Amino acid sequence: MSISLRKHAAMFLAATFTVGSMATFGAAALEQPTAVLSSTLNHSVGTVLTSAEISNAQQAMAKAKASALKAQQDAAKKAQEEAAKKAKAEAAKKAAEEAAKKEAEIKAAATKTAYNQLVASAATARPVAYSTTYLASDAIKANATALGNYKLTFYDPCVECNGNNLALTATGTTLTEGRTIAVDPSVIPLGSRVFIEGYGVFIAEDTGGAIKGNKIDIAVSTHERANELGVQYANVYLLK
Repeated sequence: MSISLRKHAAMFLAATFTVGSMATFGAAALEQPTAVLSSTLNHSVGTVLTSAEISNAQQAMAKAKASALKAQQDAAKKAQEEAAKKAKAEAAKKAAEEAAKKEAEIKAAATKTAYNQLVASAATARPVAYSTTYLASDAIKANATALGNYKLTFYDPCVECNGNNLALTATGTTLTEGRTIAVDPSVIPLGSRVFIEGYGVFIAEDTGGAIKGNKIDIAVSTHERANELGVQYANVYLLK
């Protein structure tokens, strides 16, 4: 066998032997003494290799082993980085979820507090007029009972509007603008606190022959004002 062919044969067999050994995790084969390796290579090539050729084969195997080890280390490093990245993302997601939950709890508590304050507040005499100040808040929407859209009419203590009762309501209270409304008691129980969107909080204190279903009569101070306000429509919420 020529020197060139012998050299290539030695390198080829060394590389083949190395790759095969690494592929099957035969690390012990790569650690064989020079004598054993020489015997293996000589047997494979079919001739006696020189010490230089054996040294080259050993170097090729060492290089292959180093490359394989580096590949394993790189793969392990990449796996660790991916695991760390995943753990960081999961931690960030969990923190965001916990923060959102906490924020929702705080908002819910504040909403409930605002609603309780509204329910507990006194319905006092005040001029009745539409105002965006009285739009339904989140507290009302979240806690009150939505009754739907109601037809609103207006009345006053005069005989024409209130019959012979004058300024007295069906519950015996004094008809008061800003507080008194007449309702259908089969729909809204007398004594209930009612929020009329755009108009505020009222007490269901009165009834009327024409007040049926989704209709509410809002008390005002004069007949002129009742006529001026006419007929309106608004969303109604039962507070309690």
